[in-house]
Amino acid sequence: MTQDSKFIVGLDIGYSNVKIACGSAQSFEPSVSVYPAYATAEPETDVALTKKSDDELKVYPYGNEWRVFTNRVGHRELHEKYHTSEMYMALFYGSLIKATNGRSNIIDVLVTGLPVRIANSDDERQQLCKLFTGTHEVAPGKFVTVKEVVVLSQGVGIMNDVLNREGLISDDDIEFSNILVIDPGYFSMDYVTFSRGDRKREFSGSSLNATSVIIDEIIRTLEDEFPEEGTQEAERIETAFRRGDKTFNNGFRNVEIQPLVDKITPRIVGTVVAELLKRTRSIGPVHIIISAGGGARFYDQSIRDAFKNARVIQSPNAVASNAIGYWHYGVEELNNNEQ
Repeated sequence: MTQDSKFIVGLDIGYSNVKIACGSAQSFEPSVSVYPAYATAEPETDVALTKKSDDELKVYPYGNEWRVFTNRVGHRELHEKYHTSEMYMALFYGSLIKATNGRSNIIDVLVTGLPVRIANSDDERQQLCKLFTGTHEVAPGKFVTVKEVVVLSQGVGIMNDVLNREGLISDDDIEFSNILVIDPGYFSMDYVTFSRGDRKREFSGSSLNATSVIIDEIIRTLEDEFPEEGTQEAERIETAFRRGDKTFNNGFRNVEIQPLVDKITPRIVGTVVAELLKRTRSIGPVHIIISAGGGARFYDQSIRDAFKNARVIQSPNAVASNAIGYWHYGVEELNNNEQ
């Protein structure tokens, strides 16, 4: 197999979406797909009636049957050890099937990421590399081999995505600017700082004031203001966020989302902005902010207001930006290994 024909996958398994960027090393850009990070180990007959997703797959991590990329949340793992859970492995197996569909069952380089506070641990990164590397029986009789795995910090993928897009950032920007990359996700809001081209680990980190907290506050507000409507379901709000819907149906009525977001986000986002200002103060002024991630829309304006002199760059594909950047990193990793 020639170097150009080798297959690279960038994979971002989030708490709400799974993003896959894949293609051969010779490709100018990867093929990108996004699936709901929903999975259940319950038998189909035990699940509430719902239209089956066209993307749904059955996979068998550790020999147990899971259905992944379903239309409903089902099982949930909202904690910092998500990447060690069986559900995470099920989503990984589903991703391997999607990435290799119609292609070779061999992935030469797979690049993925972990939240900044977890990725700072060499042991955590090495354990995930070991877990993902090798031949996996993703379904009975179906095998996918992953030859090499690289684990990065979330946010580094976004930086690589932007670096590989024409006209967004220059070599001088990289060499002379302080750059703050923000990646608001469902469970955590990760941020990575670069100064004169070098990543500054001590000024990077994660906040748990992320999209899930915004959803929790929306639920609390609705239950306080409309107690007669009973318990609100987080899944309905999350699905609306993921789809970009303006309303969600709570069973009684269609609820407008934006007025609730406008009311709730200033306090939550304000806490994150205060943390960013404190963590970046020692490196001097922030010249450029790069924004991506599924929850970027909740944070962008407040961050613009806090860093008034900074130029803000947004990835054209905010949701999948990390995965796209991981793919570019994998191509570069393959080229470096061949030299």
